[in-house]
Amino acid sequence: MNLGHWDKAIIKSIFYTAFLVLLYAAYEIGIPSNLDIIAGFGMLSLIFLGAYLLISIVGWLFIGFPVHWLICKYSNGNYLFYIFVALTFTLALYYWFSVLEIAIVYGSFALVQALIFRYYAYK
Repeated sequence: MNLGHWDKAIIKSIFYTAFLVLLYAAYEIGIPSNLDIIAGFGMLSLIFLGAYLLISIVGWLFIGFPVHWLICKYSNGNYLFYIFVALTFTLALYYWFSVLEIAIVYGSFALVQALIFRYYAYK
């Protein structure tokens, strides 16, 4: 059973997704008019990265890697399986919290991470 380069792929998927989120946040803020906005964005980025990294690493340990192992064991590692798992995770979040926005945000993080992971695991 070939698991690919899963260790490097997990790190890349976490950091590339965080970078995309921070780019989107910078786009939404726009051009800052003073240094307070820049400092506030910097602090928000640090807090976001700390929480995001913790949640992502725990998620990969308890959900992501076991699912990757199962996908590799019982299939050929097709992208559709990773998409299916991310969508199932999104539906589980919606069922658990009953808030659509939470499910969409965390589900989209999981989907982007899973697709980046799959790409780099077998690159």
